[in-house]
Amino acid sequence: MAGRFAAPLRRAEISLAETDRIALARLVLALSQKGVHDRRILAAVEQIPRSLFVSAEWQAKALEDRPVAIECGQTIDAPSALALMYQAAGIAPDHRVLEIGTGSGYGTALIASLAAKVYTVERFRTLGELAAERFATLHLDNVVASVHDGFEGFARNAPFHRIVVDGAIEVPPRALLDQLAPQGVLIAAVGVAGRPQVLTRYVRRDKGLDIEPVGEVRRIALVAGRAAAL
Repeated sequence: MAGRFAAPLRRAEISLAETDRIALARLVLALSQKGVHDRRILAAVEQIPRSLFVSAEWQAKALEDRPVAIECGQTIDAPSALALMYQAAGIAPDHRVLEIGTGSGYGTALIASLAAKVYTVERFRTLGELAAERFATLHLDNVVASVHDGFEGFARNAPFHRIVVDGAIEVPPRALLDQLAPQGVLIAAVGVAGRPQVLTRYVRRDKGLDIEPVGEVRRIALVAGRAAAL
């Protein structure tokens, strides 16, 4: 059975130290220099510090544009990697978004600031529970989280305007493509783990799918199934 968590009804104010504000401003500048030009995404990165989503040992690196480790042997991608993917997805304020791979919840929080509603799926129970606690602390009222096999999607809440796959896949699962709304977009890194992959948009049209390559990326492979432990 899937474990589900719903966030409370209002968003919390985030209090930041001046040093953190400076670090976030530098991060936003770095992202803009790497091709992130969507002002809503840049604002989200500046307003939601990644330090809220990592353990104490990684706090010093949390506001840098680099991957950092999290629980269960997983990582959070560099903010630029996430921002470029969300930019390519074209997330609008009225969109319902499905995220595959909750992880720490950082990416979920960014998407929640861009979209009307976010449904997020995680295969590790520990990560799902920790992320749910963070969503509650931040009062993210537009996030619904579940722990189950991400390759199954979230059928009872479909269709989705956007599906964001946070990990590399060789082929998009049919279940995910079937949960796209008309003109909806699934975005994922497509290719074999350990080699360069292609960030790819799959757009659902009336007569089938349009496949649009965006650019080369390197992502960790997305694993099917719910984790047996952790």
